[in-house]
Amino acid sequence: MSKIHTEPIVAWRLWHVRRHEDEHRLESFTWHHVSWPARRRFEARCPTHGEAAPVHGHECGIYAFRTRELAEDLLRRYTGIRQHYGRRYHELPPLRQGCPIALGRVSLWGRVIARQHGFRAQYAYPYELFLIGGEDGLARELRGLYAVDVWPS
Repeated sequence: MSKIHTEPIVAWRLWHVRRHEDEHRLESFTWHHVSWPARRRFEARCPTHGEAAPVHGHECGIYAFRTRELAEDLLRRYTGIRQHYGRRYHELPPLRQGCPIALGRVSLWGRVIARQHGFRAQYAYPYELFLIGGEDGLARELRGLYAVDVWPS
């Protein structure tokens, strides 16, 4: 059931970190070339339902997982990476050079549809990020751009 949330729900998701013109941006992990704006909300749009997204019976909306472990499972399925990031004493396996990933918490609000493993939301904004395959300089850049905590791995 869809419910309007004025207080955010904090959930987990993944992003690619890609260069857009003169700065790095968070980009949707499964919908390539969908860049998340800095310092303003990301809004779900649907070719069928427009600004009414998310809609029951359709797959539109901004996705996020209920738990960190579920987001890490997606990371493993797409990359083969077998570690838990942002936690102490875990070694970082190799990623493709220059292709960092962010695992993080995201605030969701507006129309939110609960699903078995997570949510689909109308609005979202990153809450905190754990950078995988990026260095301190990239973490600082994302921290300044999105105004959220970013932890390099």
